Amino acid sequence: MAVDLFQRRAMARMLQQLKPPRTFIRDTFFANREFYDAEAVDVDIDTESRKMASFVSPHGVAPVSDRQGYETKTFVPPIVANKRLTRAGDLANRLPGEDLYESLSPEERAAKILTADLAALDNMTTRREEWMSVRALFDGSIHVVGDDVDATINFGRLASHNIPLLAAARCWTHADSQIIEDLMTWRRLCVKDSGEAPTDGVLGTEAADALLKNANLKTMLDTTRIDMGLIAPEIMATPGVTYLGRLKGTGLDLWAYDEWYVDPVDGVEKPMVPAKEIALASRRAYTALRYGAVGVATGTDDASSLTLSRGARIPESWVEKEPAGRIVKVSARPLPVPVQVNSMVRVVVVA
Repeated sequence: MAVDLFQRRAMARMLQQLKPPRTFIRDTFFANREFYDAEAVDVDIDTESRKMASFVSPHGVAPVSDRQGYETKTFVPPIVANKRLTRAGDLANRLPGEDLYESLSPEERAAKILTADLAALDNMTTRREEWMSVRALFDGSIHVVGDDVDATINFGRLASHNIPLLAAARCWTHADSQIIEDLMTWRRLCVKDSGEAPTDGVLGTEAADALLKNANLKTMLDTTRIDMGLIAPEIMATPGVTYLGRLKGTGLDLWAYDEWYVDPVDGVEKPMVPAKEIALASRRAYTALRYGAVGVATGTDDASSLTLSRGARIPESWVEKEPAGRIVKVSARPLPVPVQVNSMVRVVVVA
């Protein structure tokens, strides 16, 4: 549409349809942050069995109890990085929300573009951290796929803690399903194999719907003789997170988590948490979001050098002469590590 130069015009406030990344899984179950100056991180795991002390005769000698030793695991945090290019022509164009006639100078516009690009790249890295945290929680492994990258980081979870689709009569959509019994069984499994009891259950959308609609569960909760707890969905302050309630006897707070991401492999928007699944985990278990060091080049020409930089985000910026443009890049090497990996269990509860 052509602009009438004699018609009075006003620029309304810019509408930003932002979809900021949610970090419920990362911040809840991988709250510890650890930073390293190396690319690879070693972990020594010392596991003691549930041995009991021996009975000994008053005139006897106590037997020697051998130490069980420890296991060393090595994890290499993958590199996560994206960059954006600002060309000279971008500095001549009006930015979203900028006044038509009281325009910014090219330098002011460049500063605003740089700020917006850094924020966007940081959000992309944060969303990738959340995706990795979900995979570590639900799968016990992370499949890293990208340009010239295709590897699986396996944390060694027991196969019994990745439970496939339940039998038809046990699926949570079935009238005869026993949800409370299931949760108690899976909780005991984690306690047996790790020594830690799960504190929370995170449900995908279909799993949460099945829980809320389950007639058998409603009947148990409606009884007047036994207080089995409460399932009453409550929207939390964190967008996308719904507190479903607690069932006594399970020791679990149940959460529904609605968040999505665009898969760079096929460009399709997908739910962050698998829709048909539930994962149980403990906030008390030893986990950490570990950051490895990122290799960066500093200086220019003859004064340039290569170094390893440590931190959660490593921003870089440089100017290309042909074609003229400024590149801004944000890198990181995050790896959510569930050290007590068997304190978690993943189950497919809906067909």
